[in-house]
Amino acid sequence: MLTVRTKGRWVIAVDDTDNPEQGGTGRVAREIAGRLAGRWPIWGVTRHQFAVLPEIPYTRNNSGNAIHLLQGPDSAEGLAEEVGGWLGELSLEGSHPTLCVARPEVLLGCDLGRAAQKRYVHPDEARRAADGAGVILVSLRGKDGLVGAFAGACLASQGDDGRFVERGTLRALEGEVALRELLAAGVDEVKLGTGTSFRRPKLVPVPSFIIAERLRPALRGGKCVLYCRPDGAGRWTALAGGPDDPQKGKQPNGEPRSGA
Repeated sequence: MLTVRTKGRWVIAVDDTDNPEQGGTGRVAREIAGRLAGRWPIWGVTRHQFAVLPEIPYTRNNSGNAIHLLQGPDSAEGLAEEVGGWLGELSLEGSHPTLCVARPEVLLGCDLGRAAQKRYVHPDEARRAADGAGVILVSLRGKDGLVGAFAGACLASQGDDGRFVERGTLRALEGEVALRELLAAGVDEVKLGTGTSFRRPKLVPVPSFIIAERLRPALRGGKCVLYCRPDGAGRWTALAGGPDDPQKGKQPNGEPRSGA
């Protein structure tokens, strides 16, 4: 059984809030996180990529998002009811918005999240797994989002997959960013291509800066980890996610999907 897990007390995963023409589930998840942050601390919002296969219905990239809530109510029911109301309000016409609310510890042994990154998972399989774990899985319209919401909750709970789309003040950083700024803004660890790591509270000031554009650190080992690579000019450029992340728009065998 996995022992690495998110720092969150609750994981709130959402999926299928957009339509082929507009929107994005990351936007909805960040908005919900912002509303929750008025009462409880948020550790971050992560994006998780699932398999892109002809038999899987998806809008554009087949990914889901999860909110890591550090504190919150004792009961999941009231939390799910409130977030579900916001989800219905924020989701676009033609979508199948779905919500999963879970305690991370109950999903540590569930392999459905990894399975959804490799193969087609039937919605009934996700429903049975959610019922077996005792977590809330609610679809407001249809079944298309059931797998993404539950698989996203599994991967987020296990703390070793995906990338942060919201964490501290990282979204405000761009251009040449000092390592000290990155750590202060929400990054737990910076990993360079040499294998060197820089962590709080010690900081070795080499290199002095990381080139950042739309920072998207990885969720690895229950931490917010920023991976970087050298650009050949003595500088380091931040990567989106981790080097082992499933790639957006790619099938499990690495082939691009039709039209990608």
